[in-house]
Amino acid sequence: MLSFLLVVFALLALAGGLYWLWLKKIAGEVAEGAAYEWAFMQKHEPEFLAGISEEQFHKIYARIHTPRFPGYALVAVATFFVTMPATLGLLSLGAWGAEKAGFLPEPVEIVRYVRLGGSEATQSWQCDTTCQLQIAESFTGFYYFFGIIAVWLLIVWLFMRRFHARRPGLLRDEIIRARA
Repeated sequence: MLSFLLVVFALLALAGGLYWLWLKKIAGEVAEGAAYEWAFMQKHEPEFLAGISEEQFHKIYARIHTPRFPGYALVAVATFFVTMPATLGLLSLGAWGAEKAGFLPEPVEIVRYVRLGGSEATQSWQCDTTCQLQIAESFTGFYYFFGIIAVWLLIVWLFMRRFHARRPGLLRDEIIRARA
């Protein structure tokens, strides 16, 4: 697992570097747009911009027009992979606790009550008793799979909630808010 995480972290570092380069390119384009918008509004609505410096206007314009989603997506993916060892540890602890509390049946009980083999059906995964026990032990993987999906959904929910809570308004609204 360590080599997997090292590869993932290297890929995340590469994605972070590419995002940083892309953000620098976008910042230049946004600064150019802010200069045009500042000149236009100074010419047509100078009284509306009263009390706002050009530097403040550029910051407001950049906050509104810089794409935010790629950064949030990158941080959400990084959070998922950074928390993966803790998630797997908590899921293992939960499976161990559920087994000790009697919530998870023992593999021998599953084989006794659930027909995994027999002469009625000839499925490719049905085999002798040892193989049936291994299949029954693998049922815990079901909980790991959906546990990891639940953690991923929680992370996405948290970041998208923050994304929408910090959404800037329109340019005029942000200028009015900055003046107040």
